[in-house]
Amino acid sequence: MRGRLFPLFSGAIMHALIDTLDTLDTLDTRDAIIIPGGAHLPPPIDALAQLTAHATITNATCTQLVRSRYNVRTKQTDVTELATLIRTHGLLQNLVGYRQMVDGIATSIIEVVAGGRRLAAIGHLIERGDLPHDFAIPLLIVTEDEAIELSLAENLGRADMHPADLYVAMQAMIDHGRAIEDVALRFELEVTTVKRYLKLANVAPRLIGLYRDGVLNFEHMMALALVDDHAAQQQAWDSLPAHSRHPYDLRRLLTAQKINTQTDRVARFVGVRSFEAAGGTVERDLFSRDNTGYISDAVLLDKLALDKLAKQAKQLRKDGVAWVELVPRADHADLSAFGRVRSTTGELSEADRQAADALQAQIAALDERIDDACDGDNEALAETLDAERDALCAKRDAVLARRTSVPHPDDAALAGAVLYLDHDGKPVVLRDVIRPADVARRASAAKGAAAMPAESKRVRRDHSDRLTLELTSQRTLGLQAEMMDQPDTALAYLTYTLMRSVLLPHHGVGTASLSKISLGMATLADNSTDSAAGVALAQRREQLLARLSDAAQNGQNGQGGWLAWLQAQPQPVVLELLAFCVAASLDATLEREKDSPDFVALGKALKLDMTKWWRATAASYFDHVPRECTVKVVTEAVSATAAVPLEKLPKKAAAEAAERAVADAGWLPAMLRTA
Repeated sequence: MRGRLFPLFSGAIMHALIDTLDTLDTLDTRDAIIIPGGAHLPPPIDALAQLTAHATITNATCTQLVRSRYNVRTKQTDVTELATLIRTHGLLQNLVGYRQMVDGIATSIIEVVAGGRRLAAIGHLIERGDLPHDFAIPLLIVTEDEAIELSLAENLGRADMHPADLYVAMQAMIDHGRAIEDVALRFELEVTTVKRYLKLANVAPRLIGLYRDGVLNFEHMMALALVDDHAAQQQAWDSLPAHSRHPYDLRRLLTAQKINTQTDRVARFVGVRSFEAAGGTVERDLFSRDNTGYISDAVLLDKLALDKLAKQAKQLRKDGVAWVELVPRADHADLSAFGRVRSTTGELSEADRQAADALQAQIAALDERIDDACDGDNEALAETLDAERDALCAKRDAVLARRTSVPHPDDAALAGAVLYLDHDGKPVVLRDVIRPADVARRASAAKGAAAMPAESKRVRRDHSDRLTLELTSQRTLGLQAEMMDQPDTALAYLTYTLMRSVLLPHHGVGTASLSKISLGMATLADNSTDSAAGVALAQRREQLLARLSDAAQNGQNGQGGWLAWLQAQPQPVVLELLAFCVAASLDATLEREKDSPDFVALGKALKLDMTKWWRATAASYFDHVPRECTVKVVTEAVSATAAVPLEKLPKKAAAEAAERAVADAGWLPAMLRTA
């Protein structure tokens, strides 16, 4: 029993536990209760006497008892747990048997027809020395004729308890004043195991009822037991659609506002012991294999992290760093806001400078000898001297390469460091960086007082170049998916493209076929074709290729016969192919965020609604923008009130909360809008 993560009692232990609990409150509703040594309490009614007129109660030793051939239970099962209960609680139920007859004469042996497992467990305890050899075993003696019926009746009337009954029963023992350690000792369980059962008993009664009815399972129960608040448990269960009530989703909802001690980098850096020593509370998941816990007090956690990082920052300042910025949860966007110190080549040491000068002098001497050899038409000598010169040049370059990069003099006074935590919770020092404000001042003081081009200034944007490419890839796929179903618009757009090529030659699209028409394909962001629009386009492409493949098999001579095949098709078929090809040529992707009037114009013509093809989720949007942008989006899409809680959440939690907040708002970033 020991060593299992989530041991469940066998049916025998469950029944024995309930028997023990019943005796705590009343004894007048049970049959005879037998205690070690053979003493027993009489039942309140003589039910057994009514059923078995010749039955008598007696005691016998283990050597006098054998398992009867009439015992209907033939499958042998492990009795270790049952033996443990008998040793700690005594034999709570008598055995049933009849006297063995040989040639009509009674022997001293009694054959047991009900209680075979109890008999085996007692034998096991006697072999171990836990019970004496003459241990008195109470049993009910019946006639042989009654034996089979009684054995069958006992087993037919038995039903295993539901696990939920076990949790509630164990909680009842605690409510009756038993200590957790005492319960664990009595049933030879780990203390942690008892605590797990008590956690499960604290799930809302309505949900326990659903567990009994089979609506939810043990995995659901473990997830719901993460919190003690019954209202929160029921809200999490009721808020999920029936088809999405997975344990993972329940855990996500119940811990959305909490910090995971195993995955959060700040929590790993501070450490659970330090957090608790500072007065913080950790709600532990007793069912996790890695002792996962959850922290609600983010303010205290961040304070402890800053205090701990401040010690390292103090040492950095002693080492000569002008300033240290503490940003425990810094992401790529946060770090990108800092500029980098410009570098210049440092000076050689005195020894290296002398070595380089000596090598340069030897090279100059060889140059003169090479010139003389060339003047004397001595090519063999010139080649030999050239090889020597190359070797000397290599040595000189190696010496010069030992010069290290040093901060630019103009930046040295501005340089500092950013101290942050990586994903594993380990401190990382980013050196030789410049604060954003100093970056702007450095740019304005650059040589040639002319302002720097806007593109060269470091401006923190809501949408990174990568996110811009991903979003504009989605709008490209959206345009394509709408265009392939609108042949009339595709024909007009193709004509528009041809007009630009013919009437405005300097805007030509290049050369390709005899007609000089060329269609290019968009370069999309990685994984963008997994979206709804990408899947729709891929399916249409496969359908069209299958149709053309059938035409080729019917004698159209492969691709070369497509023209003849097209000429034989009705106009709607040709327009469908035209629409798909024009759609595939559309490219609204951008590598840098900026306005795109062409996309807006074509989107309006197609009546494009990007909410049909894309929605804002943590994975598609909120994980990739600054927290300020997330708050701004929720304010715009829902309300300022809904956005307030996001300001204090960790970035990951804020992104998930924002996804839930705007789920039904139909919000789109500006670059996906056509109105």
